[in-house]
Amino acid sequence: MGVAAIIFALDVLLTSFCVYLASRLAWVKAELKVLLSVVFVVSLVALIPGWGWLLSIIAYIYLLMRVINADFKDAVWIVIYTKLLSALVLLFLSQAGVITFNRFAG
Repeated sequence: MGVAAIIFALDVLLTSFCVYLASRLAWVKAELKVLLSVVFVVSLVALIPGWGWLLSIIAYIYLLMRVINADFKDAVWIVIYTKLLSALVLLFLSQAGVITFNRFAG
């Protein structure tokens, strides 16, 4: 349980940083502290089995619109940028040998 909590916390921090960078790409001003709370709530919603991923995307866009006063288009772009940045960071970390995906291989 302790290792899972640490991995969850690191994921929230990494994703918050990616959201911060993505908000800068979308020309939306947001503080990292505020984005950390948004990502934490969205990550908890994503843990719901089955429909959690879809509910988390909806919550992501809604919370970005409410918390940082972004319009719908900017919120959607921030989510897209964040997913791309997260994928690039994971790719970089796997190429650097920091993380491996052997566990998921058949």
